[in-house]
Amino acid sequence: MTRNQIIAVSFCAVLSIGLYVFTDHQKPSAHDHEHDHDHTTENGQKLPPAVPQEILDITAYLSEVDAKITDPKVVEKIAQLKKANDFKGLVDEYVKLDKPLAVAHYSLQLAEQKNTAEDFVKSGDYHSLLLQTAPDAKAQNFLNQNRVLAYEKAVALDSANTDYRIRYAGALMESGGPPMQGVAILLDIVRQDSTNIDAQLMLANFGIVSGQFDKAIARFQKILYLQPQNEEALLGMAQAHESSGNRQEAITALEKYAQVAKSAETKKRVKEYILQLKEKK
Repeated sequence: MTRNQIIAVSFCAVLSIGLYVFTDHQKPSAHDHEHDHDHTTENGQKLPPAVPQEILDITAYLSEVDAKITDPKVVEKIAQLKKANDFKGLVDEYVKLDKPLAVAHYSLQLAEQKNTAEDFVKSGDYHSLLLQTAPDAKAQNFLNQNRVLAYEKAVALDSANTDYRIRYAGALMESGGPPMQGVAILLDIVRQDSTNIDAQLMLANFGIVSGQFDKAIARFQKILYLQPQNEEALLGMAQAHESSGNRQEAITALEKYAQVAKSAETKKRVKEYILQLKEKK
């Protein structure tokens, strides 16, 4: 999984329904935060209060999965692997059984065992990927919690790695952790390197989520100065302008997006949406 794919997964919830109508792979989701004092924007404004979240009981889940295995040889092998704490073997076995949540769990156990930043990132990336197809809210919360932990430990082992810090920040901001902790990490990154596109995108997208449209627009402008054809920035710019009532600026951004979008179907849907905006009074 590439860095940009991780960024996309980590912030798949950013754009609102208005733009979702013509994007191909984004799906809206919402993750609340645990403590009311953490529910603030960069300007100190309050965000909505948290809702308690249920999380998958991984021990019960694994017991249920194991109980359904009919091949006695597989049952015995898994028992032996667990006894030996052979987490790599357990990952391989549950891959064969097509049980991705079990794979995710043991990938984190394996990372703990090997204790390298690379292994923690690999586990975090796998959890991030599974979030796109999580079967229910409990599984989603389990994956979110584990990916935050995995990226946090990767950063602890290699704090100089900017990509790891961005992954960690994105996970915090979407997974129910304190959002401003993630924002602070990203702000530190862009203070050191204002041309870091991934960090700027996350901050701009957070500006949309938190209603700080002026800040979001300023960051999108910075990104588009560096990368004039950046599709996510063009969409985000359109969203920020539309949300703040600047319909003509939103149309301009969408027209630019339509020129660079690779999918013919996406181009068609964008142009249809532009017409809807132009017809509004």
